Amino acid sequence: MGTQSDGEQLRFCFALDRARLTQCFRPEAVDEIARLVDLDRNVPDTLTDDWLRPRLEGVDGVISGWGSPALTEERLAGAPKLRYALHSAGSVKSMVTEAVWRRGIRVTSAANVNGRPVAQFVLGLLFACLKDVFRFQEDFRQRGRAAWRRGPEVAGYYRTTLGIIGAGNVGRQLLRLLQPHDFRVLVYDPHLSEEGAQAYGAATAGMDTLLQESRAVVLVAPNIPENRHMIAAAQLALLQHGAYFINVARGALVDHDALIAELQRGRITACLDVADPEPPPEGSPLYTLSNCILTPHVAGSLNDECLRLGDQVLEEVRRLVAGQPFDNEVTEEALTRMG
Repeated sequence: MGTQSDGEQLRFCFALDRARLTQCFRPEAVDEIARLVDLDRNVPDTLTDDWLRPRLEGVDGVISGWGSPALTEERLAGAPKLRYALHSAGSVKSMVTEAVWRRGIRVTSAANVNGRPVAQFVLGLLFACLKDVFRFQEDFRQRGRAAWRRGPEVAGYYRTTLGIIGAGNVGRQLLRLLQPHDFRVLVYDPHLSEEGAQAYGAATAGMDTLLQESRAVVLVAPNIPENRHMIAAAQLALLQHGAYFINVARGALVDHDALIAELQRGRITACLDVADPEPPPEGSPLYTLSNCILTPHVAGSLNDECLRLGDQVLEEVRRLVAGQPFDNEVTEEALTRMG
């Protein structure tokens, strides 16, 4: 069991409502956490400040997630012992404040496992795109049997050049998944060295080079202010005829007016799991353009996949109790580069 230097067991509480707890935590995972630390299992149907504050008073750690309130200076003033915040979701930006870092509270995130289904979703899309599955379906709808063909215009997979924009959590997981499949992979990320890219069987490239040479481009960069509209008209114009552009990051990274204009020219196909705004407004061409594959933000953890997030929190508790480093600790410096 997790103990402190004075021999007392570490105390934890949830900062989740019942729906979020059930969504992300298997009962067995909660039981195991309670075996490792002194866990207040109580959760409300509706999470309120009045409910949460008394529970924070004497705990060493809090388990948060989607919908949890920010750990502000005011809330932390009533939680003098709090040292750990284990987040059962991806981004911690809605929860972490400057006060958290000033207090030296250690923060973990489940972004590493939340990114797994995103990378898997992209891998599936890439295989479908490079066999022109979506284009064939549209041709069949329009022309029926006359559209039946298999020609040299289908790129296929072998040594096909892919471009990955962003080598954060999702980007690196995608790079790992791509390794067995004989692609030529280019990566653009200011924080990834050539040696780092080579470890994934990839090569670094400038943005323009990546866009020009890639048959399919995947955008997985972080949603930070400097990345707003990083893909605009000038960048889209560099894509080769017939290229696929896949965005599973955030819609704000793309100038959608420019994207729609490029799609209307018919040169490229876009697979968009995100948009700006989200959902696109009624009447947006994104709903009807035959070369736009639109999905409603489904790449991340959904339904049973969310249970992986609670299991990640359990893993962090195990590591804490065993005196091992956290699996996915978030630092103040790293958070500035995260979406």
